[in-house]
Amino acid sequence: MKKYRILICVVALATVILSAIFITYAWYINVDRVTDMKFNILQIDSLVTLYEANDDNFNGIPNLVDLGNENKYYKPEANAQVDYEKRYYDENYSFDYVDQRYALSQDSKANLLNSITISSAAPSKIYGYKFEVINYVGLDNKLQFEFIKEESYTADTTILKDFEARLGIVDANANVLFSNWTSFSNGTSYSGFKLNPLANPITIPATTGTLNVGRLDLWLQIRIKPDATNHQISDFILPKYRITLSCEMSEQKNTA
Repeated sequence: MKKYRILICVVALATVILSAIFITYAWYINVDRVTDMKFNILQIDSLVTLYEANDDNFNGIPNLVDLGNENKYYKPEANAQVDYEKRYYDENYSFDYVDQRYALSQDSKANLLNSITISSAAPSKIYGYKFEVINYVGLDNKLQFEFIKEESYTADTTILKDFEARLGIVDANANVLFSNWTSFSNGTSYSGFKLNPLANPITIPATTGTLNVGRLDLWLQIRIKPDATNHQISDFILPKYRITLSCEMSEQKNTA
């Protein structure tokens, strides 16, 4: 009987040892597989909101905000997402909501395209717009703004040559750093062009100041040249602009 009990204990011990070996091996194989798995995460997750400046004088300086209603300059549509808490500077100028679009991509690049129509233009008048770019992804993004060349765009280049544009970055003190004025056309052709106030690509940071998201505001100004040959232009559709957001981070591996 004693030998029988010893045999049972030996068999039980061997079973426990073999089970432990099997479980350890299975865990190792599973961890190794998980380590090699790749997860696609959003590299671009931004909200871009376009506003048009209220500028009674058309001199490039929008009207001041009504101090009795600090959010009056927004005037968003009911379905527009406007986050008043995500400002990194004090806005003193009046703008009206025009359009809002998301840029979402698991790839390293996303494009937003839109167009602007100048309803009534005259020499020396400046038409202003503002882009609010909010970066939710938690990674720095690069932004490129350009007016693009499309085969379907057939506007009169003799009119287009009278238009020029510049882009500005709003800093934390509400100062706007502008690029140089760039003409749309040389009078005979239009090939598209980029606008950049800085020597390097524009960075939309992962976070801005005390905000838990990144944010950067841009001013776009379009004017009719003082020496324009077309003195009155109505309902003129400009070439489409493209905002490209990009991120250098590639697919990440889970190394846990």
